[in-house]
Amino acid sequence: MIDIQLKKFFLRDPIKFAFEIYDSEIDYEFTEFKIANEGYLMIYRKINPITIMLYGENENTVTKLLSLIKEDKFILFIEPKWKYLLNFSNMKIYPEILMICKSPKVFRREDVRRLTVKDSDKIIELYGKDRGGFVVQMLRDNKTTAYGLFIDNKLVSAAYTWIETKDAGIIGGVFTREGFRNRGFASSVVSELAEDIVKRGKIASLYVREDNTSAIHVYKKIGFNEYWKRLWVSVNTDAKPL
Repeated sequence: MIDIQLKKFFLRDPIKFAFEIYDSEIDYEFTEFKIANEGYLMIYRKINPITIMLYGENENTVTKLLSLIKEDKFILFIEPKWKYLLNFSNMKIYPEILMICKSPKVFRREDVRRLTVKDSDKIIELYGKDRGGFVVQMLRDNKTTAYGLFIDNKLVSAAYTWIETKDAGIIGGVFTREGFRNRGFASSVVSELAEDIVKRGKIASLYVREDNTSAIHVYKKIGFNEYWKRLWVSVNTDAKPL
């Protein structure tokens, strides 16, 4: 578990630090913190590749924290202003935008509904064995909220929450099957999921690649606005954001 001062720091911005709050409280057995001055590394080992969150307010702190990373393969999340300090070999950098929504415009359709464990086979068929199995397990553990759109009893578009805290629900896994894209299905799924999150007193949020202009357009249409930016840095791995 994290110390009280660090927890208080995260609660100053529970949207920006939602992953830190969730991982340190819910998945704490997989989470390790390394502290330097006013900054920290949060190393999360539950999934492969491991993920590392880095926060620091000055160059010396960030440089020190970067030197504490000993892993060979990982995904690093860091603020864009520290890009010039990154010198990992075989790294790929993807700028991301955190968007939030407090009052979604819902593009309601009768064929969109909340997903349950009874939809396990359809979820795995849509996302594949690994990602689909991950979503199904989260549904079983009551750790996610998922919505999907069905055509002829076939799941063709879906989205779910990566994590949910007291203050935020972070949406991820937005995916529409080939052959059903550009028909507004993702707008309906994401907007109904966002509505569900907001109705429970949370802020709906999501990360999107800065160069994914079509997705950003869809999210803005629903009511999402830019809140913060970060870099997804993939080191010695092919992993990249959607």
